[in-house]
Amino acid sequence: MTLERIFLTVLVANLIGFGGLSSLPVLRGQIQSAGLPADNLLLHALAIGNISPGPNGLYLVVVGYFIGGVKGAGAATLALVIPPFLVIILDRVRSRLLHLPRFRAVMHSLSLSVIALLIPSTAALAVHAATDPLGVAMVVLGTILLLCRTSPLVGIAIALAIGLVAR
Repeated sequence: MTLERIFLTVLVANLIGFGGLSSLPVLRGQIQSAGLPADNLLLHALAIGNISPGPNGLYLVVVGYFIGGVKGAGAATLALVIPPFLVIILDRVRSRLLHLPRFRAVMHSLSLSVIALLIPSTAALAVHAATDPLGVAMVVLGTILLLCRTSPLVGIAIALAIGLVAR
């Protein structure tokens, strides 16, 4: 993947995503279309991104690094910086349109469509991660912790403890 394609892939995924992991389905599709092992790459990038301090979207920089080294990480970082500037403009437009019922309905529909896109991507990543009994247990435990809205630090501590015991 060229640096330009890394930049465009992360930019498009970041523009379409509405925070957190909502860019994952687009990114996964772009990585697969480039002929790279998307599930393996994304699982490792998500793991590193989640243990790193900062916003959830930092896994995109790790993806850039895995694909293109330090230059790929730089391209991904640049692609991550651009959308927040656009948000300032879009927020002004949103504040002027928020009183309209149709606009609120569109925003609600967008939220539902992001959730609908996340389900198959998350399921594919879970299947890829659950290759042995320990992997299955970690996927189930992670799902339970997520549904219970447990702090990510608790999940990381539990995963670390299980990993140390399993070795």
